[in-house]
Amino acid sequence: MTTVSTGNDIFEQYLGAISETDQHTGDLYPFGVRVGVIKMAPPRHERFEFIREMGMGDIDRVFNKQSFNKDVLTFVFPERHMSVHEQHAFMARLEEHPDANKIKRVDILTSSALLISNFHAEMLRIITHPDDEIHDGSFNS
Repeated sequence: MTTVSTGNDIFEQYLGAISETDQHTGDLYPFGVRVGVIKMAPPRHERFEFIREMGMGDIDRVFNKQSFNKDVLTFVFPERHMSVHEQHAFMARLEEHPDANKIKRVDILTSSALLISNFHAEMLRIITHPDDEIHDGSFNS
C-alpha cells in the first residue's frame, strides 16, 4: 500500500511538536514561527524533492514588500536562493513587511546557521533521519 503525503503532512510531521504560540515567538515576531533544522541531509536529497522549492516565490515578496497571497508562509532551504546578507536580514524584513500583521505562521526547513540564529531554542526542532551518517562529508567507498 502506497501512502501519499501532502506538503502540509510533511511539515506537521517535522514541525508539529513546536508550539507556534510559545511566548518566545511572541517576544520576537508578530506571527508564529516553526523552524526545522535539518541536521545532515543536504537539500539535494530525494526526500526533499517534493517540497524543495516551497517558498521560493515568496522570497522576492519579502524583500520587495509585495503582498502575500496566503497567511501561512512556508520556506524550504530558502538559503539556496538568498545571498548571505539576505539570509541575515530575512526575518527582520518579514517582521517589518507591510503584511506582517496578516501572517499567521512562518514554517522554515533550513540548514543555514544565519537563519537559525534568528530564533529561540523553543522555536526550533532538530530533524534527523536514519541515513544521516552517510551525509557527514566523508568520501563514499
